[in-house]
Amino acid sequence: MTELGTGALIWAGFDGEHAPGALLDAIRDGKVGGVLLFAFRKNIRSKNQVRAMLREVQDAARRGGLPPVPVAVDQEGGSVVRVGYRAVFPSAMAIGATGDAAHAERAARAVAEGLLADGITVNHAPVCDVNVEPRNPVIGTRSFGDDPGRVAEHAAAWVRGSESVGVASTPKHFPGHGDTSLDSHFTRPDVAADRATLDRRELHPFKAAFAAGATMVMTAHVRYPALDPSSPATISGPILTDLLRRELRFEGLCVTDSLDMSGIADAMSAEDVITIGLEAGVDAMMVTSGLERQLAAAGWIAQRVRPERTREALRRATAFRARFGGTVPDTELDDRPARDLAMEIALASITHVGPPLPRLEGEPRVVYFPPTRASPVEELADPAGTFEAALRREMGPEIAFSRDGSLPEGNGTLIVCSTNAYFQPEQAARVRELLARGGVLCALRSPYDAALIRDRPALLSYGDVPVSLDALAAVLAGKLRPTGRLPVRLP
Repeated sequence: MTELGTGALIWAGFDGEHAPGALLDAIRDGKVGGVLLFAFRKNIRSKNQVRAMLREVQDAARRGGLPPVPVAVDQEGGSVVRVGYRAVFPSAMAIGATGDAAHAERAARAVAEGLLADGITVNHAPVCDVNVEPRNPVIGTRSFGDDPGRVAEHAAAWVRGSESVGVASTPKHFPGHGDTSLDSHFTRPDVAADRATLDRRELHPFKAAFAAGATMVMTAHVRYPALDPSSPATISGPILTDLLRRELRFEGLCVTDSLDMSGIADAMSAEDVITIGLEAGVDAMMVTSGLERQLAAAGWIAQRVRPERTREALRRATAFRARFGGTVPDTELDDRPARDLAMEIALASITHVGPPLPRLEGEPRVVYFPPTRASPVEELADPAGTFEAALRREMGPEIAFSRDGSLPEGNGTLIVCSTNAYFQPEQAARVRELLARGGVLCALRSPYDAALIRDRPALLSYGDVPVSLDALAAVLAGKLRPTGRLPVRLP
């Protein structure tokens, strides 16, 4: 096999159902060392399409005399799902609400088996962020909760489940994105906590995930003045070398979050981010888009990064690729056990807070507020239709269902279904108005919606993937008792 060069440190994304010829050539020539798949970029349409696409990718590496490249997705469950044609699991917070970390391990194993079946060998999960800021617009239900111990226990369990079947886990976003009210996709957040708080809270889940055997870690485009007063984690030597490597002794592969995100892309050029990040301690750069940047990146590293730092990154990248550069199997996978497990977890996650649930009287009236952002995954793109079908199946066809926030006619029990109303003042005001005279709130995404009107009963599903909506419908119909436990404190 050909020895890997600096291109092994570049992971690339692309648009469409087939890898472009120029990207395949770059993989063959060793200028790109990993592949990133995204649903919103239409990389993932069907099992057969994904398998055919990845066979082309790995054939390109083989033609260059190189080992197979690692292929990565973000398959967290809940609001972050890339592969929808296999079993889709509830969110991390829903898993946290079950109170049983074994669910995290079993879910991670099932997710990993589904990914491996199609040639995907890296999962950018679990989220180790402790969601202590209710206004956090980007983590929320992606976190297992707001208690560092709970998050640590579940993150470690997820790592064990994924790594046990040969899919690399990626604890993220190091050293913690939970205490922010800004989204690093769009701006540069700061976490102002002191070092003692960071040790007790943010770092605790990462330490547990590393001890459980995580082979990768992803950086946060967030600044931590207590650790480095000037640079965000992605380009910070004090964070990625002094803290991650020397203090925490993590020896796995360190990858950036997407370099397309404004939290890092608006601060400096791609060339500077890539070379300064490598010097700081990153081993793999997620150059999500821009073929010109992807092809040039290996040369930038060769020209501007110290040879000893490059050799260290290549040592880790080479070992990682040898372990997680996979081929696409020919065998089929039976998804039914994973789908049954996803439903089991969803049923155990539904949480009741507030006054007792009323008996549903008359013909129930359901007011649904559509989300501002729909899933790019085709199978998950119509949560309203999924929920309406589940309610009619569980409660009968006589319910009145409004998809646009309007109040249906009638006098049956009112069920108001919010989607992140806590972050949307207009929706929050309308939810309060609708429930002023009684009814039930169903918080389909953020659990913090339950804080909007505390004198009404609320049911929390922590996400609107199909299994979570099916479980919520069963609870509303009285066929299931909600046994979930709130994994965050309501403001």
